[in-house]
Amino acid sequence: MRDTIVFYINGIRHEIGNKDAFKSLSDYLRYDLGKTGTKVVCAEGDCGACTVLVSSGRDMEKGKLYYRSLNSCITFLHLMDLHSIITVEGIADGNKLHPVQSAMREKQGAQCGYCTPGFICAMAGMTDDLKKKKKPITEKCTKNYLTGNLCRCTGYDPIITAALSTDLEKISPLYERYHSQSMIDEFNDLKNKSVKIKNDQYEIFLPSQMNEALKLLEKGEVKVTSGATDLGVQVNKGRHEMVKVLSLCRIQEMEKIEKINNEFHVGATSTWTDVERAFEDDIPEYSKLLRIFASPQIKNTGTLVGNIANASPIADGTPFLMVCGASVVLISSKGERKVPLTKFYKGYKDLDLEKGEIIKKVIIPIPPKEDILKLYKVSLRKDLDISAVTFACQTQIKDNKIKNIKLAYGGVGPIVQRLEKTEHFLEGKSWTEHTIKEGMNFVESEITPISDIRGSAKFRTQVSKNLLLKFFNENPR
Repeated sequence: MRDTIVFYINGIRHEIGNKDAFKSLSDYLRYDLGKTGTKVVCAEGDCGACTVLVSSGRDMEKGKLYYRSLNSCITFLHLMDLHSIITVEGIADGNKLHPVQSAMREKQGAQCGYCTPGFICAMAGMTDDLKKKKKPITEKCTKNYLTGNLCRCTGYDPIITAALSTDLEKISPLYERYHSQSMIDEFNDLKNKSVKIKNDQYEIFLPSQMNEALKLLEKGEVKVTSGATDLGVQVNKGRHEMVKVLSLCRIQEMEKIEKINNEFHVGATSTWTDVERAFEDDIPEYSKLLRIFASPQIKNTGTLVGNIANASPIADGTPFLMVCGASVVLISSKGERKVPLTKFYKGYKDLDLEKGEIIKKVIIPIPPKEDILKLYKVSLRKDLDISAVTFACQTQIKDNKIKNIKLAYGGVGPIVQRLEKTEHFLEGKSWTEHTIKEGMNFVESEITPISDIRGSAKFRTQVSKNLLLKFFNENPR
């Protein structure tokens, strides 16, 4: 059992104890190390000014650590145990600017410069990734990699131009420059040792084995986390205080995504990025939704299971899980049990989760090829926005008849809900506009939306009905 956190920043080893483990990564960089290149603006993980690049054993390929972007403002420092971190100060190679830095200077990619370090880190991560994959820099991929970075004054054209002008042949990849076998050996030596850090106010546990986590859960109330992207925002805004924390991020068996027969088994600490990539061929509609669901920085850290456990009625990932027949596998010291997701939510933020239980994984059936699956997200902007209404429908149309239809909506009640009365009405009916318009009346009768800043109850009701009609119009027969 260790009582310190070990990580590397720009190739330099750091070991910290109970004084600093509860800070955010950005605070540690800025106030303890004086690395003020990393900026903090929103403190919510929305603007990307705080972007850094990180890597751990889960990011290793062929003996090299490959780096991913994350928001340091909402990342607790203890989550960086056994990570290599690169800040904007480490992007240049000594006195030689990184090619993306030179391009940003030459193409006038900065005005006030406050957001620039975040863009530089995200762009450097992009060039590393594309170099590894042997793919060119395109405008589309540039926009995808920079989705999580907001600029308020320069305008995006010169930033995109700077990215497109970068010569990948001149890139000295960070995964080569910061490769250290001694660092990797140390990480491998420490990865099976659990961590417990305590001071007068807080306790943090980072077990390396599942049985250790379950024993800790038996002892009393503890906040279970993994990526903690939502909790990071709540703590920053003073809405929540992390007192006793159990982080699952070090339990390697929970990182896995396995395809078993016609199902995906997604471990509790598998990130959204892991899911998006794993599902691309078998469930492309879900991967497509995830591309606009959140920024790369959030998807590289946040988890599908965390989204399920957070139980938000506007969770973007949940409607699909409702219609495909997903189940959660719960585990405690007493054993495991499997619960259909449709039964897991008992009310607003009320889960079928007994004392001492955590979600081990989620089992997601792959929709049959003959099924039609559509997922819609309605929000004020396309990318990176909180939804007003979410929609999922999975069905088959045979001989112009509706078969096995399943409908789920988010943002229309206290939980993401299946519309069973509407399903029952539509089942076996003819696939016609008349049928769908009758079904729209059932939709209205089953939902109970509220009015808030993202839309009135009347708006949500009309949108919900319209989404069913949209589904019909996009799938004519």
